[in-house]
Amino acid sequence: MQLILIVSLTWTGFAAKQGSSQIVLWLLAIVFFYLPLAAVVMKLSRAIPVEGGVYQWVKAGLSPFAGYMAGWSLTVTAICFFASVGSMLANGFAYAGGVPGSWMAVSKPFALTLTALACLITFAMNVRGLHAAKWLSGAGSLLMITTFLLLLYLLMRAWVTGTPSNRSSFSLAWPGFSILTLNVFTKMALGALSGFDNSAVFSEECRKPENDVARSVLIAAPLIAFIYILGTLAVLAYVPPAAVDLAATVPQVLQAGFGVTALGRALTSIAVYGFNVYLTAAMVIFVGMVARLPMVAGWDGLLPAWWSQLHPKFRTPYKAIAAVTATLLVLGVLSLLGAANQEAVQLSSAISIGSLCIMYMLLFAVILFGFRQRPERPGIAIRLGALAAFLVAFASLIFEILPLGDVASPALFALKVGGTICAANGLGAFLYWRGTRLLRRISAIGC
Repeated sequence: MQLILIVSLTWTGFAAKQGSSQIVLWLLAIVFFYLPLAAVVMKLSRAIPVEGGVYQWVKAGLSPFAGYMAGWSLTVTAICFFASVGSMLANGFAYAGGVPGSWMAVSKPFALTLTALACLITFAMNVRGLHAAKWLSGAGSLLMITTFLLLLYLLMRAWVTGTPSNRSSFSLAWPGFSILTLNVFTKMALGALSGFDNSAVFSEECRKPENDVARSVLIAAPLIAFIYILGTLAVLAYVPPAAVDLAATVPQVLQAGFGVTALGRALTSIAVYGFNVYLTAAMVIFVGMVARLPMVAGWDGLLPAWWSQLHPKFRTPYKAIAAVTATLLVLGVLSLLGAANQEAVQLSSAISIGSLCIMYMLLFAVILFGFRQRPERPGIAIRLGALAAFLVAFASLIFEILPLGDVASPALFALKVGGTICAANGLGAFLYWRGTRLLRRISAIGC
């Protein structure tokens, strides 16, 4: 689950925009964000091993309002990121279909149909429960690793043959300081390397949450770093940075690497279909994860009680799952209004990461300012790591208004991203205020 919750090979495309200096950026992102996050998650999962993950951690470490907004931001993150799932799936199928299938990459009805189908699968799997979704999660993880192995094969072949583009793909040169470099760095850190905290949402559905979550971090961390660095090298070995398709990076590389022969098209098609199954599996797990956050808020009385109502047979929060899935579908429709598939992916990704930045700033603030009255008070080393990660998250929040790829209007892009993030947080704060006011009213009547 750590692999499928963290690794998205689509982020190799964002990193490839940096060119040959991407390795140093990956290493910097690992030192200043990835490793501090892993340490913080291990610390908090052992101190507070309860259902709800970051919502409960921030609530206990800072305040109920901060915990609520952390959970709300994580929910917005997952919904906005997967709102563009139809565009990503459509572009993948377009590469698999070759020239006859090129229409799929520009067809908005096709992308919306795929979004609706993915939402239906997500709802059905999550209502059945984690015991069913975990098999899809496992299959998705294996397919992701298989896709990575194909990229690794293409990278090794490029190294052996010494292709011109590959000669400049591997470099330990220090990247030049620029707005573009900082933009890529923050997206690599917050987009690609975040997520160790997500599996803790299912803490009370694990056998030993105080040990299992931390152990999964230790096992997954080196493998995830390995996958990202070599995966980006594979992209740069076959595709120039300026030509990277952010909506379908992996299919683009597979097509470029295997060629347009009959065998090459067949291998590309198989790999793309497997990648799309992996993407759908990731969506199922993420929606199941974030649907439990409003369920916990419902337990606390901050949201209407129906958010916490469980299915009579499967004992899952089916109403919360339905609400999250329906919202995702609506945002999927809105993301394609006046935007092509690649711009829609950038837009939803920027809003998603912006919301994620807010959640992580609250999470790291727990280590920096919280736990003053608890015996688990963090040491100086983990505090310094949390400070570095907090600053990376803050910088990433600012840079989300800047697109990496071509968009119709950069100013309109920035307005959409900033406006949506502000509106989403305003709505979350309003619902919290409404919930607390209702609780006070009920308490007064009871007294």
